[in-house]
Amino acid sequence: MEKIKTEKAERRRGRPKLDARITGEYAPSRRQALNKMYMYEGVHLLSVAATEIPNNEILWQEDRTAVTVKSRDGILEQLGRMAAQDKLACTDCVYLANLAISAIQVGYTTREVETALRKIRMAAKASMINPNNEALYSALGNAVDILRRMGGIA
Repeated sequence: MEKIKTEKAERRRGRPKLDARITGEYAPSRRQALNKMYMYEGVHLLSVAATEIPNNEILWQEDRTAVTVKSRDGILEQLGRMAAQDKLACTDCVYLANLAISAIQVGYTTREVETALRKIRMAAKASMINPNNEALYSALGNAVDILRRMGGIA
């Protein structure tokens, strides 16, 4: 008697595969290519909302004549992830970009601001998954307050 083979649809785990062709050839790994892709999403946010983000050159400054770029990649990546991956409203991303710029101007490092933005992202994701949970909404408010205080905004 022969066993009958049944084909089962394989379950795929993890996140859906994202298209990182544009940044893929410049990065040694897929992870770094995706990080660059999100960073460029953050740059796109800055260019779209340039009038609403007055000091955006603190995060991204491009000099086409000298062919140089000065950027704060970690902050731009977090802003890009908020816009593209987490689907936060553009007005929220602009507000957080302005808070990040304020914190940099006061003297915080890029890493410190990036960490604060990541905490806001995680709190926002949790709050969006459970919109009726007051504790998660409060945690999001607290995370935003931390970045606001870092920038010297009361």
